[in-house]
Amino acid sequence: MILYISLYLYLVGLSFLDYVKISKVSRVLFIYAGSAFTFLVFWALASLRWKTGTDWDSYYDSFSYFSEVYAKLFEPGFSFLLSFVRSFTDNYTIFLTIFSFLCLSLKFKFFLKYHKETIFTVLLLFLCYYFADIFAVRQNLAISLTLFSTIFIIERKPIIFAVFVGVAASIHITAVLYFAAYYIYWANISDRSFYILIGVSFVFGVFSLDEKLLNLLLQVVGVGGRAGEKISGYLNGEYDTGNPTGNPLVLYLLGTVKRIIFIPIFVFIKNKLRDTTPLVQGYFKLYMVGNIIYFLFAKDLAVFARASVSYLFFEIFLVAYTINYFRNSKKALVLVFAIAMIVVLSRYNALINSYKELYVPYNSIFDKHFER
Repeated sequence: MILYISLYLYLVGLSFLDYVKISKVSRVLFIYAGSAFTFLVFWALASLRWKTGTDWDSYYDSFSYFSEVYAKLFEPGFSFLLSFVRSFTDNYTIFLTIFSFLCLSLKFKFFLKYHKETIFTVLLLFLCYYFADIFAVRQNLAISLTLFSTIFIIERKPIIFAVFVGVAASIHITAVLYFAAYYIYWANISDRSFYILIGVSFVFGVFSLDEKLLNLLLQVVGVGGRAGEKISGYLNGEYDTGNPTGNPLVLYLLGTVKRIIFIPIFVFIKNKLRDTTPLVQGYFKLYMVGNIIYFLFAKDLAVFARASVSYLFFEIFLVAYTINYFRNSKKALVLVFAIAMIVVLSRYNALINSYKELYVPYNSIFDKHFER
């Protein structure tokens, strides 16, 4: 736990400095030197871990004993990556080094391109929400690709956007829903429309109508092939969904309470920043679509709620915008920053405790009690 606490405190300190006035040259050096060092820390932890994190055995076995049998367990893009690295080496640490570099570099590119001003706040949130990809699985890489593809939404380059989302879907099938992000980002969708859609999705989710809806949609669309087999497998309980333990209804309601608190705050910030920060409008729409997916599936079909993560990832930017909005008032900033740190710490604690036996302690390749 000391490692995780140290990472949290390190980034809390840096994130507070996001709001301290220093010279422009010092700010640039601080941003790039600090983010480069943080990248190296995250990358080292992700690359050098051993028997730590979820799905370790299945990923390790798939790489170490790669064959057509194992290839069928994953989407073709990830199978290709396994096969490609395996053709050069059978060292799993080298695979993790390559895999984690892809996950982190794509996200850091996006962070530095659009969020230099609050880069360390974003990195803190990235740690507390997603473990900073230290324990990345293939969906983490898919999310990196969908986040990176958002650059081409903003720059209005739909073909390049579609290529990156296609690659992401070949890594993890849930990324296929992100194809809709291009339209959503630029669509004129009112707050009232989002409230209605969220209300309807909540009703479907809480009364367990989501599975019937999903089956109906699959029949209408006629999804077949590998994707159809995998979706059917999840619906029939053939795959381990890897859901954290706990009462699904309680977890669902806790998630609902959080959203009831967050959404009005983000609406307020979005409207206040409408003229000065155009990105926040698109981020908010993507975030709201993620919530709609969450409300539909999180209670009974949590594995399908994972499809919302590419959209819900934008929550970390909205939180950063919220803190940054108060930077011109020292008293308000200190209060909002303190509240935000408590909230993200609770999120971080929940993340660690969701699979505590798999995360604590953090083990590396240098731990001698493991035979490698």
